[in-house]
Amino acid sequence: MNFDYSNVLTRAAQLSWKHKSIWGLLLLPIVTGFLPFAVFIVLFLIRIMIANAELPAFVDVIFVILFFLSLIFFGIFNYVVRAATGSAATLGVARADRGKGSTRFMDLLRDGLPYFWRVLGLMLIVNLTVGLALTLFNLLMFILIVVTIGMASICLQPILILLMPLVFLMSAVLEAAQAAIFMEEMSVMDALKHALHVVRAHFWKYVIITMVIYFGSSILSSFLITPLMMPLFVFPFLLEFGQEMSLQGTVLIALFFFCIFFPAIILLSSFLGVFMKTALNLTYRRLSPSLLENRESGIIQ
Repeated sequence: MNFDYSNVLTRAAQLSWKHKSIWGLLLLPIVTGFLPFAVFIVLFLIRIMIANAELPAFVDVIFVILFFLSLIFFGIFNYVVRAATGSAATLGVARADRGKGSTRFMDLLRDGLPYFWRVLGLMLIVNLTVGLALTLFNLLMFILIVVTIGMASICLQPILILLMPLVFLMSAVLEAAQAAIFMEEMSVMDALKHALHVVRAHFWKYVIITMVIYFGSSILSSFLITPLMMPLFVFPFLLEFGQEMSLQGTVLIALFFFCIFFPAIILLSSFLGVFMKTALNLTYRRLSPSLLENRESGIIQ
């Protein structure tokens, strides 16, 4: 089967740039992912403002407990948001590629809700399975490193290098399973089995497309993010030349950096996330046997 990599990547870039509503969908879980850090900054600033006040020792414990509670709450909330926005984004990519149906933000959220529980179940199955496998592997690696006094870390380097494409392939399986749920109305387990079958049948195509996306995204990110990181390199020179900075000045600079750097990171991550999701969905759409049969018979355009 001929598979045009350049066509898929070009089409993915065009759709990603054209449909900004999908950016917004993938922007939401990124923003909610930063909420624990915002809570930490707020608590930190409050603690600085009351630093000179005579407070009981348990106040610091309360701050720590509040932070960890917010971390747990926003972690669960972020997972739910990822499932809802991921459902809507997958639907948006399918509609954008077909050129049929509304791709407006609220329409996608509303029309993706019927698939929410299936997508959430799929995410839980895949993430828990991969998380358990990585935990067991890291535990085994730790034991081997301790037993061999560090020698195993050298021998395990080739395996660690091979883990990178495997992690990318799991992302491809997740995206293919989501696409199967939307495009072929499959159940969670059927979609997962079908996605594994498609990825396994076209293993090297998925390896190549995911590696191209990863390294291309990394290069683009480095070109855009490095200039924003330059102000951080000034601090060591200031300290070396004996420049003193007050705590309040350091906090203000950190807040300024936070207001410039993190929004840029969030926007870039949103676009790259849309591009990756679109490319993997298009790859599945062109490689899935059932979709190919439907396209040949004229059911899917």
